[in-house]
Amino acid sequence: MTSQSWLARALLVLVLAPAGGLFGKAVAEAAQVRPWWPWLVASLGWLVLAGGISMAVSHHDTEHR
Repeated sequence: MTSQSWLARALLVLVLAPAGGLFGKAVAEAAQVRPWWPWLVASLGWLVLAGGISMAVSHHDTEHR
């Protein structure tokens, strides 16, 4: 495995795993009839922020090959 593919896989996990956890927290809060939308907003915010960073790093990495 090259260093580029290792980095891409690590970034994918760092983006999706926390977003999935936050989304799961939103579902758990909704099941207990509590405000769930802040967790959903946090999940979407994390996807946008971390996904953008991941995309920038991946793009930067492919440009310098």
